[in-house]
Amino acid sequence: MLAWAGGAVTVAVAAGLGVYFAVAGLDKADKLASVAGAFIGLAGLVASVYGMVQARRDAPGSSSAAGEGGQSVAGSTVARGVTQVSDVTGSVRIGDAPSSSPVAPAAPASPVPSSTSGLAPSGVAEAPGRGGGQSVTDSQVGGDVTQVDGVGGDVDVDR
Repeated sequence: MLAWAGGAVTVAVAAGLGVYFAVAGLDKADKLASVAGAFIGLAGLVASVYGMVQARRDAPGSSSAAGEGGQSVAGSTVARGVTQVSDVTGSVRIGDAPSSSPVAPAAPASPVPSSTSGLAPSGVAEAPGRGGGQSVTDSQVGGDVTQVDGVGGDVDVDR
């Protein structure tokens, strides 16, 4: 609906300018078109600068995106897999299944200690805070990418 309204306004403005240019004469019309073109070019420049600022602000790894929390792996090369676990209130087991003997339910998981690189030794990426989601972008990963978020019970991922 809004696109149709914008199209109608554009057609009306173009028709109005055409009539004005025909009535006013070519010399006056040329001067007005030059001034209008300058203002339209300036508005386009402002819009493009605004778009660049917004793109940088919303880019992965920027300070505002990192401040929202979440987990991200960006621009990385990982020899094995990447596992991201966030906001889980039950136990989590990711990896090979235990031996064939029955296992009692595990206690709720404690946080995985992270190394200085932000990845735990097992390849588990921890969230710096809640929210923000999980992502792996512009990266080469040599294994599986597993993302677990917002689970209220047990999670088993065996490979």
